[in-house]
Amino acid sequence: MMVAHEVFTYQELLDILEKLEAPPGFKSELVRGEIVLSPQGRAHSEIILAGQEAARAAGLPRWRVLSDVLSPFPHTRSGFCPDVSILRSTASRTAKPLPRSDIAGAIEVISSDLGEKDYGIKVQEYAVAGIDSYLIADPYKGLCTLFTRLENGVSPEPQTYPFGETVTFTADGTDFVLDTSDWPRIG
Repeated sequence: MMVAHEVFTYQELLDILEKLEAPPGFKSELVRGEIVLSPQGRAHSEIILAGQEAARAAGLPRWRVLSDVLSPFPHTRSGFCPDVSILRSTASRTAKPLPRSDIAGAIEVISSDLGEKDYGIKVQEYAVAGIDSYLIADPYKGLCTLFTRLENGVSPEPQTYPFGETVTFTADGTDFVLDTSDWPRIG
């Protein structure tokens, strides 16, 4: 579901998004000036938890592993809430909303069989922000897509891993290992 408008400023939209209580089973984000609600089901939740557990297993303290916390991307009038954000060791523990420069890695789980925002605008925006690694987990395809060395709005060709393989990546100098052998598929 999308809410389009020409009335609100970017800051007003971010304020609305911060206060918005999404219905149970949905997550809200701001994508190119539109508030978007994305469904989150059991498969989504299991994969997010696996990402959080991998970050903790890599030795990160809890404060450096967040889920669904708003981060502005003003270049495209967006405000993303990554399913899992891995913060830099220098990140602020109190900034609200979360500065995009504090995010070292992001994991997004596809919420619909299209995944347009995850494979499109988020790749571009995470590259502009200099995020080290961006992993897309797609339970519809049973596939992980890993973008690394994102910079200046450009990402080299991604690596792909079918569910069942181990995915490794580095963010902020920390190595992460994700065992996808028990990740659920949809469809």
